[in-house]
Amino acid sequence: MLDLPTIGVEWEKSTRETRRAAGLRTTTIRDVAKVNPLDPEVASARVLTGGPPCQTYSVAGSREGHKALDEVQDLAELVGLSKTVGELEKAWAMVEERAQVLEWTDERTGLVLQPLRWIVEKRLKSDPYDVVVLEQVPTVLPVWQKYRDILRELGYDAECRILHTEEYGVPQTRRRAVLIARHRGGTGQGLDLPGPTHQRYRKGAERLPVQSSEGSNHEGSQKSLFEVDGRKRSTQPWGWVSMHDVLEETRPTAFVVRSNYGSGGDPAKRGIRTSDMPSATVTGKVRRNKVFELKRTHENGDVELGPEQERFTPQEAGLLQTFPAAYPWQGTDIAQQIGNAIPPRLAVHILCTALELDESRKQRAIEALKAWVPPRLP
Repeated sequence: MLDLPTIGVEWEKSTRETRRAAGLRTTTIRDVAKVNPLDPEVASARVLTGGPPCQTYSVAGSREGHKALDEVQDLAELVGLSKTVGELEKAWAMVEERAQVLEWTDERTGLVLQPLRWIVEKRLKSDPYDVVVLEQVPTVLPVWQKYRDILRELGYDAECRILHTEEYGVPQTRRRAVLIARHRGGTGQGLDLPGPTHQRYRKGAERLPVQSSEGSNHEGSQKSLFEVDGRKRSTQPWGWVSMHDVLEETRPTAFVVRSNYGSGGDPAKRGIRTSDMPSATVTGKVRRNKVFELKRTHENGDVELGPEQERFTPQEAGLLQTFPAAYPWQGTDIAQQIGNAIPPRLAVHILCTALELDESRKQRAIEALKAWVPPRLP
């Protein structure tokens, strides 16, 4: 969407097939631990982006990664402050040794340190990446904070924070820990993360005026200032993007989504979202959510369910993640691929900020994302 050449490292077979069908380059070697940042396929890269597997840190996964977070932070400092290639090799040997001693049964736990290995190895053996962008589940924010401190010592301006996806036009409430760093040399400072463009969803909140099309003027009156995380912004955000806004072609009438995921069978714990709200977080278990016709909403806010509808299709789940309707999902576990991904629209906001691209470039990328179709492959 930003017309930048990219290449990705991907382990999972079906995801590699999806990337190929979408015309995205992928390294020949599948295991990121076996790829060197100076390998011919990736050596020319000036920007490093990463979203290490989140399952062991996520509420949707095991508790293994949660227990390992303190240890991971200590190991990050050991790796990040390596002054020579020899020190880096010793530090990485320590990472592998501690993984065995601590019995990290899920090998994905330590993968959150791989981006730091790449950053330090590239800097010691060649020249530093110009920009680093990392994202993960909120639980990993303390690790990104450690990364931020290390990167500042390595000459990067760096900052990290939790971003709410619906504040960037994604029709879904999803929280991500995001780090952005730019190499400046000298002692690094802080920097700004992307400012929100849309309203944060809160249960019971009134939706603000919505955006009729990207780049148009706000509808209705504007407030001169609004606050985000205690900081004042100069324009009022758009109302959140709802499920209905992006699924109108396949679901033209009002509907209700009832989440069965994570409820343990307890009806009282099942979340309810109506189609005029953003979706709850789309995970690899999105097909567990039931969809019903919305008969009516009572004055007290309770909803009356009509007949059950078909559950979300892969295309619909992708749309809730802001993938184009024509995105060519491949392989067997498509729901997991969709749930694992960062929403592309959020990625556009993050990358435009990281690369210091102007607003017009960002808006063109958002429009291109909506209209994207897969390339014809030989």
